[in-house]
Parts: sequence; C-alpha cells; structure tokens
Amino acid sequence: METHSIQNPVLKDYLQHYFVLDFGKFPNLPNEIKIPPLGFPVIQFHFGEDANFYRHKHFTSQSIIIGQCSRHILLYPSNKIKIFGINFKPYGLYNLLGVSPKYIKDSCIESCLIFGEENIETISLMLKTGSIEMAIGEIENLLLKYQNLKPKKHKHFDNIVDIIVKENGLINYSKFVGNNVSIRTFQRYFSEVIGISPKLFSQVLRHKYIMTLLYNNPEMTWSNMQLNGFYYDYAHFAKDFTLFSGLTPRQYLPIKNCIASALIQKRE
Repeated sequence: METHSIQNPVLKDYLQHYFVLDFGKFPNLPNEIKIPPLGFPVIQFHFGEDANFYRHKHFTSQSIIIGQCSRHILLYPSNKIKIFGINFKPYGLYNLLGVSPKYIKDSCIESCLIFGEENIETISLMLKTGSIEMAIGEIENLLLKYQNLKPKKHKHFDNIVDIIVKENGLINYSKFVGNNVSIRTFQRYFSEVIGISPKLFSQVLRHKYIMTLLYNNPEMTWSNMQLNGFYYDYAHFAKDFTLFSGLTPRQYLPIKNCIASALIQKRE
C-alpha cells in the first residue's frame, strides 16, 4: 500500500494521510475478507473496475464517505479494484466538513452528496490516468472549498482524543477532561464529533492494537501473546475480540489477510 503525505499545511489539523491500495498487487486474494475498525473516518475513491466491493446497495459508487466503524466489515475484493483513500483524524471529518460520523457509523454516504458529481468524476478521471499527485492537489482544493466553518471546534477535547489514540485506548481519559467540564459534556462531544462513545472508541483502539501485534508477528499465537495490560485475562480478551470480529481469536487466525495487514499498520 502506498501512502502520501498531506500537501496543504492547513489540512494537517484534519487529515492523517492518503493511501493508494491496488488489489492487483496482492496475489491469491480470498473471495471474502474481514477488515478491523481503524479508529477514524475515511473517504474512498474507487478508480479500478466497478465492483460491489461491499455487497451493499449504497457502497458501489465512485466515492464514499465512511464513518467510524465499531466492528469488522466484510469486503469482497477482485484484483482489478483500486482505491484512493483519505484517512481523517478521528475528529477531522466533523471539524473540516461538518459531517458527524454518528450518522454514518458502520455505514457510509456517497461523496457526491457533499462535493457534487462533477467534482467526483474529475478526481476519478485523474486517478484513472495515473496522476496521483495532481489528484491530491485537486482533492485538497475541494476539501478546502467545502470546508464548513459552522461546527464549533473543541481543541481541548481533540487533544484528549490524540492522547487516547497515542496510548492505543489504554488510558483513563476522564482525568484529562478537567474539573470545569463534566464527563457528560465530553460524552456529547464524542457522540457528535467522533461518532461513538469514548469507551467504545478506546475499545476499538485496543482491538486495533491487538490486531497490529498479530499482523506484525506472523508466528504469534493467542496463547503466547503478551497483552501488555490491555486485558485482565484471556477470557476478557476473547469476549472483546468476538464482539468486534464475530469470531473467536482461534477462528480468526486462518482468515488473516494481506489487505487487513496493509490497512492497520501504524502510519503517521
């Protein structure tokens, strides 16, 4: 998977990076793959063959905006699919475009509803002709053109989210909120800006960290994995894992896949 940096410094407050995922570079793709939740919203542009990548009637367009996922999602890849993605910071979609991830939790909307069909078609054409850098420039201009200045930004809470992400969810976030702000206010911020509760967000990040350990250590098994204090015991870990993936840890091992590995690697 190729990654590309943010070009316009203004957007660095909202975006993590861009990526290009060409499924043709992954041999022996299974017909169905599971992808864990990653902890942030994404805008995807599909510029390979048209395919029902998600087997969902609303997930087949040229470009979609995906909200915060709270569980593994199923993908149905082919080797002709190519995706250009914008990985937002957890609060970036709301702060930049005014789109609350809570309305597209574990789901999506078509990007043309925000940016218009003509703009999406222009970017898709650039991507298909191989002009990735030109497409990035066009995308950044588009994001800034449609920047929504109405949403109230909560810099203090955004900073707490950054800390939670840095610590992979293993943190008592309440101690950072401060005495002058109620936990309830913080929870409302999370619901509107992040799209899920702070507790669930922390669980998502812990799960992502465990998945990263798994994919970075091919010989690792659940029985010998060091959970580094993330779970009290294996039973608690297994319960959490099944909640997110729909499978027990041991059931998951045979379906490890290269696409999940590429997507969950920690990148700045």
